[in-house]
Order: sequence, then structure tokens, then C-alpha cells
Amino acid sequence: MGSSSLWPYQSPSAHEAVSAIIRRYSTNRTDVREAALSDLDLSFARNILDLGCGFGFMAEVLASRAAPDARLVGVDAWASNEAPFLEKVAASGRSASFECRQLDSELPWPDRSFDLVVCCYSLYFFVQVLPEVARVLAPDGVFLALTHSERSFVGLLQAAELAEDESTLLALMRRFSAESGREMLGRWFGEVTRIDYRNSLRFQAKDADEFLAYLRFKLPFLIPDSAPGEDLPEPLARLAGASLSRLGEVVIEKDDAAFRCRSPLCH
Repeated sequence: MGSSSLWPYQSPSAHEAVSAIIRRYSTNRTDVREAALSDLDLSFARNILDLGCGFGFMAEVLASRAAPDARLVGVDAWASNEAPFLEKVAASGRSASFECRQLDSELPWPDRSFDLVVCCYSLYFFVQVLPEVARVLAPDGVFLALTHSERSFVGLLQAAELAEDESTLLALMRRFSAESGREMLGRWFGEVTRIDYRNSLRFQAKDADEFLAYLRFKLPFLIPDSAPGEDLPEPLARLAGASLSRLGEVVIEKDDAAFRCRSPLCH
């Protein structure tokens, strides 16, 4: 997957704003992070690795639940995410460090280094790292991965009135999705538990600006070779706005899944 697919994530403020839009227009009022962590006691977690950590979306919740002396290591392709990641962890009184790197097939830590490894809506960018995740996870540790359903992106393409074969989106999602995740993870972990998070985004005509902001953030996925910061093409903006105005409401499927993995098979 080309680096252009990562462009939306280089601006922490834009990424955080779209995360807020998603929470605001979600029909499922339970925070997806809380759903993924429900009944999971993280007091054991002292060394935590957050792969594709972004601005700290998952880290701020993990830090508040982890052991008081926990240390979080965030890894992300964009250096711009370092400050917000460290700030969100520090707010919970935990310590953190940040590494700016694009993830490939190797991780630079010794075997069994982490009690908890998490990957929140990013594993499809670097799914080849899974054997290394199993290697650096402690034998009694937990790997937690959140991802999207492929169907949710079909709905997004339909809302933007784009054909599926015109987008890189589904090809990306199919690398690690709610549908493919269990089989893929089962190659490296002896125990894989799936937690479904049923959701949709509901935009009404009065919400047109935020609906278009959501589409704008997804632009590099919707249209190949889109440039960072580029506005929605006028035809796409017009079609999306007209669709919302005509229907009075647009509902986009937004189902996700969390996978909790234990018993790494490389030990």
C-alpha cells in the first residue's frame, strides 16, 4: 500500500477532529475503546507497545487502566504524532516514549518484551509484522487489534457515489478486516477472541459540513493519487451534498471488531 494512504494521519488535529465526528454521529453510544477493553483487567500491563499509535486515541484509555508504573511505547510513521501521544499518556500519570518509523517485517525489541501490544485501526497498513508481534509479546500477554468491517467501507463508497473498483479502500481493508482477522491471527496466536462492535454513522441534512469533513479525511482512500490536504473534488462534494439533501439523511455502516489474542505460538 502506497504512502499516500497514510497522508490523512500526518495531521493529529485533523485525525482527532474526524475521530470526534465519528463518535458524535455514531448510533452505538458505547465508546469502541471501552467495548474492546470491557472485562479486561489491565493491571498486569507494565510494558505496553502501541503500533500505529497516531495521536494517542487508544493510549489515553490504556494508560488510565494499566499498572501505575506502566510504560507505553508508541510507534507511528508520522513524527507529528509524538507530542499528542506523549501528552495523552502523561495525563494519566504513566510514562511513555515514541518511535517514528514505518513498520515493516521486523520489530527492534527482544523476545517477550511486552505484556500488552495494541494496534488500533492500523494493522492493515503493516499486517506483515504479525509474526514479530507474537515474538515480542510475553507468553501470558495480550495482543489487542481493532479493525473495520469491509461492509462499512462499501457504505462509505456508496454515500460518496463511487464505484468499489475505483477505490483503494477495500483492497486496504481486506488485508486485515473484521471478516479476515480471526483466520489471520490464528496463525500466530493459540487463542483469538472476537468482539463485534455494531455501529453506523447517521448524518442529517443539517450535518452536511461534518459529513463532507468526514469524506475529505477519507479522500486518499476514496480516490487514488489524491494529495494531502486536497479538498474534495467539486463533483464528489456536489454529489455527496445532493445525496444528503435529497435523502434528508445518510446512514453509513460503521461496524468494527476487536480481536483479543493470547498464547503467542512462537514461544
